[in-house]
Amino acid sequence: MGLGPFDLTGGPFLILYLVLLVAAVVAGFVIPVRLRPPGRAQDIADPDMLAVLAGGKGRFVEALVARLLARGALVILGRSGFAAKAGASGNTAAEQRVLALSAPIKWTTIQTQIADYAEPVARKLAGSGLYMTDEEAARTRWWQTLPYVLLIGFGTVKLMVGEARGKPVGFLIGLLVVTAVFAAIRWFRIDRRTQAAHGALADAASRNERLKRAPTSSEIGTAVALFGTGVLAGSAWSDLHRMRSAGSGDGGSSSSGDGGSSGCGVGGSGCGGGGCGGCGS
Repeated sequence: MGLGPFDLTGGPFLILYLVLLVAAVVAGFVIPVRLRPPGRAQDIADPDMLAVLAGGKGRFVEALVARLLARGALVILGRSGFAAKAGASGNTAAEQRVLALSAPIKWTTIQTQIADYAEPVARKLAGSGLYMTDEEAARTRWWQTLPYVLLIGFGTVKLMVGEARGKPVGFLIGLLVVTAVFAAIRWFRIDRRTQAAHGALADAASRNERLKRAPTSSEIGTAVALFGTGVLAGSAWSDLHRMRSAGSGDGGSSSSGDGGSSGCGVGGSGCGGGGCGGCGS
């Protein structure tokens, strides 16, 4: 009895696997879009909510620091970090926490101390229909990862067949590792925003397009929340953008929420025995 695709020789099976891997990658992006719940359409003006929607915890931290700088409650000490102005007070618990830190305040310290303040904002977003519930997020996470899981199972069967037949399987192992990395990325990275959230964010960005070019001091928080620290380039607060974009001092690169991409490469080794491609023919 034949084993169908598992009887393919090395080269053809590798081609088939790569085609299926591309299909899995496409499915991994299409599935969450199709499963995204509609949510409840609404306008958003709160800078904290906009920041979390636009860029997650990282953007929440950047927007908070930016508005403290704009108010003069916080100053940049070059590469050494930040310092709170004497007598300055915050308008929120997160702002007060930052201003209570001892100078020089490192960026990593600010992130550690106030990132959790984004959690209540996320819960508020979920309660208003702008974030998926835990159940919806779990379902999306599972389905967007499933194509990779199925492909790993498919490749593992071929791996066992190849090993049983004494064939080299180096390239196939490499592809399985690549698939596992992609699966991990799809599992841990999930866009919890609903359709309504994407619409509200797009509307807010459209309404505030001017802030990309000339935000006033009172608008800095909203500008950074929507568009990131790039809006500060050329302004009186451009040092914050340089710190975030260059990762100077203790800072890191600007966070951009749940999106992003990861590259991975896996080296292969040649195999003897008729140019099988090392996939367990």
